Amino acid sequence: MRRPNFVRFMPSLSQVEHHLLTAALFCCCWIQAHGQTPCEAGFAGIFPCDRMTMLSSMSNADLNGTGANDVWGWTDPETGVEYALVGERQGLAIVDLSDPTAPFLAAFMPTQTTSSTWRDMKVYADHVYVVSEANGHGLQVLDLSQLRDLTEFPATLDPTTWLDTFSDAHNVVIDEDSGLLYAVGTNLAGGGLVAFDLSDPLSPVLVGDYSEAGYTHDAQGVLYNGPDTDFVGKSIIFGANANKLAILDATDPSDIATVSITNYDYSYTHQCWLTEDHKYLLLGDELDEQNQGMNTRTLVFDVQDLSNPVLLGEHFSELSAIDHNQYVVGNLLFQANYTAGLRMLSLTDISAGELTEIGYFDVDPTTNAAQFSGSWSTYPYFASGAVVVTSVEGGIYVVRPKFMDVEVVNPSICQGEDLVVFIEVLSGLSPPFALSISDLPTGANVENFQWDLDGPSSFVFTVTGLTEWTGNHTLTVELESPLNQVSESFGFSLEPGTIWYADGDGDGYGDAAATTLACAQPDGPTSDATD
Repeated sequence: MRRPNFVRFMPSLSQVEHHLLTAALFCCCWIQAHGQTPCEAGFAGIFPCDRMTMLSSMSNADLNGTGANDVWGWTDPETGVEYALVGERQGLAIVDLSDPTAPFLAAFMPTQTTSSTWRDMKVYADHVYVVSEANGHGLQVLDLSQLRDLTEFPATLDPTTWLDTFSDAHNVVIDEDSGLLYAVGTNLAGGGLVAFDLSDPLSPVLVGDYSEAGYTHDAQGVLYNGPDTDFVGKSIIFGANANKLAILDATDPSDIATVSITNYDYSYTHQCWLTEDHKYLLLGDELDEQNQGMNTRTLVFDVQDLSNPVLLGEHFSELSAIDHNQYVVGNLLFQANYTAGLRMLSLTDISAGELTEIGYFDVDPTTNAAQFSGSWSTYPYFASGAVVVTSVEGGIYVVRPKFMDVEVVNPSICQGEDLVVFIEVLSGLSPPFALSISDLPTGANVENFQWDLDGPSSFVFTVTGLTEWTGNHTLTVELESPLNQVSESFGFSLEPGTIWYADGDGDGYGDAAATTLACAQPDGPTSDATD
């Protein structure tokens, strides 16, 4: 029997097509502008924003599809090139982000059977694993290392391996440390977990399943390293199971055991993600906004005792949009909240069950209503700091969060002059902060730079000794906190100066031993050193 309808909400194709059409007006007039757009006065172009620079965008047509869904990422360990792996209704779009301001479609892997609104992907050992709700789709496995050898773009790729162990799945989950893959929401095990061993990444081996907690919509699998000593070093799954949070022990994937089941009010449990210390769990519910009239709600669970999770608090945004997927990066939470787009929240006060929104990029400027359109998912784990967020109607947007405001007081200076720079460290990261500056021209020095800060602050520093290497320069200020490393770059130009000679007697001839370096002739000195 196929799982009951109540365990999964799926908007009809007519709904999806309606949202595609209603968004077309604003998408088609903007999406071809691929270049970098800063967030100024609350907008990046037509898109509402705060502390997010839009680096680029690609439409669904650019991605060889008609409707985007999930996204993950891969960084080539040999070349360092970052790739966005984007789900489209027609297959998997692979986007080269070597220049995040000018991404391009490197390759496309078509769906195994038919088109589908739902597609999910995860990466393990340089292979991407793709599932879909399309009937008969099974599990596609693609060796990503072949991307570095492509010479024509976009290439059409076939799966390196294909498994038909299950027909279709809603999501795919990978515990990278344990080397285990879980297909969830499949036609097997009552829609629960179907576990595969990835010892050979190209030959996943079915090793078990779990159905006791019912349908699993999504999950996170980790090699547990939190405060509950009973489970340290074990493979633990945190499952979003329709109307409950299910914590499972999959150390023996052939005999997955229930650790705890936790229910809560107004539940359609959609997706969850742990903090990096494995103390807290952020959980999103997909139907509470639409069914209960709530604003976007994020539930914060204390999971320091895996056998007894405690609902610590609920965060409500100021908007009514439906939350969808969310991921933790250090002290930050990145949420893809459908019509409200990408939201960035600080976890500084999570021990009190509190979250604070500190930035956003709204892919749909027309509405924040509780409807299934806009941002499906996001991938915030690239080392470059670029964050990719999908839009069902719009394709993808590549943005960069802002954690420091940098203002160069005099961005064009003359050789020999000092560069004056104002820096403000913004809120949201967990202090203390260690700052550094890199890429200084030869011979340059910094004065009044604050190398250590106890929290958000601002200061002015000066770069001196700029007597060589004229032309355009880019400097980078790096900030390291206990949980995050971020950076902000800024540019300036150094114009070549002229040597002027002091003319003490006013006869128009200067002293070769008394010089001044300046772009414009100072009052008194001369360019003639023959006195």
